[in-house]
Amino acid sequence: MSGVWVEKSVLMTDEECAVEAIETIGGHVLSSTPSSLSVSIGGQNFTLNKQHGRYTLRYNRRNSNSIRWMEQLNTPYEEAVQRKLRRLRTLEEAAALASERENLQREREAFENARQAAIQERREHIIERAKAMGYRVKERQEQGQIRLVLVRQG
Repeated sequence: MSGVWVEKSVLMTDEECAVEAIETIGGHVLSSTPSSLSVSIGGQNFTLNKQHGRYTLRYNRRNSNSIRWMEQLNTPYEEAVQRKLRRLRTLEEAAALASERENLQREREAFENARQAAIQERREHIIERAKAMGYRVKERQEQGQIRLVLVRQG
């Protein structure tokens, strides 16, 4: 069978939150490895490969209707991230021993650092590709989010 194979990706740095988001939209995680998640959604099985803090799905463009669920992952993932951050903060505050508090604080910092590193890596990748294609990149911050605007250089 021929066709055009494309990739769709979603920025998700934490596996626990990714699994929670998938289950929120009606999916089920069949198996998990450090580099991939096997997922069942809508009676179909998919494999999401983890690359640079993103989960990527490679699919035939003819079957693009079967992967619309990926567009729904961002909001449940962000909600799961916020719940995990609240849980880690609560556990950190409740920790009686200083060592427990330090371990939880390090875990929370590592989680945030991984998320920020993935965002920065993606930003740099976009800027590099845009410049290679002859665009100038304007960057601005809006409500805590980075907005990149590509401007064609004349």
